Amino acid sequence: MRVVKVLNNSLILALNDEGQEIILMGKGIGYNKAIGAHLDKKDIEKVFILKDREISKNMMRLVVDTDSIYFEIAKMVIDYALDTYQMGLVDHIYLALTDHLAFAAQRMKNGIQFQNFYTLDMKRFNPNEFDVGEYALKLMKEKAGVELPQDEVGNIAFHFITAQQRNPYSGKMTLINEVVADILDIVKYNFRLIYDEDSIAYSRFVTHLRLFVQRLISDQLLPSEKQEMLYEQIISSLAVEYECVKKIEIYLHGRFKTALTNQEIMYLTIHIHRILEERGEGSENLSR
Repeated sequence: MRVVKVLNNSLILALNDEGQEIILMGKGIGYNKAIGAHLDKKDIEKVFILKDREISKNMMRLVVDTDSIYFEIAKMVIDYALDTYQMGLVDHIYLALTDHLAFAAQRMKNGIQFQNFYTLDMKRFNPNEFDVGEYALKLMKEKAGVELPQDEVGNIAFHFITAQQRNPYSGKMTLINEVVADILDIVKYNFRLIYDEDSIAYSRFVTHLRLFVQRLISDQLLPSEKQEMLYEQIISSLAVEYECVKKIEIYLHGRFKTALTNQEIMYLTIHIHRILEERGEGSENLSR
């Protein structure tokens, strides 16, 4: 195997012995590597074969926007889940978890904190995934110097529930995909958008929507934000995006007879803002 491009300290684009493009993951694997250099197999921890174009495309754009430390932490957390609980995980967890950790860290640095769905029910019914979430918080503090709130354990655990090849939502994927597509259409037509499907904001929005719909159909919506001032600040600052979320809420209430909590409304509002922000549109800027 030889190096085609160093993506960051943890990721390399390479060619294998059959001439296939692959992405290699390993701690420090990209450090001081020149194009064309041959790689030692002992330095490689994970191989992504680029026959799955969707994963590779998302990986490439995530690399541009994300510090390599979050790839390394995500890999360590996933290894912990595999070694400790023998979870059968789909490869997309590497992207989803890296993105989640980086975004959570950025929110903390910007002083934006949400009460997430860390619940006693999840700890009781999904103790393995809950333990993985607690391990992730420990590593974030030790390796990145970011102390995430305990409420983040639930969100991280949910990533591992949905990433398992045999998860409770596997039989509901048609419904999930349909509702996600409908919400994307509501946003698209409301703002007359043409989505940039290669953008990091779009990728994050779709990931958020999939998790959101899974919570919706399993009656596990995030609880209402206790800090009413924060909620009021966001919806007043992002009024244009919030008006679109109200249309989404009408659609979901008509379909599922379920009202959204204010925390779910905040997340949807912020993600829509990020889509518009990339186009130079939307309400006043809100830090990531």
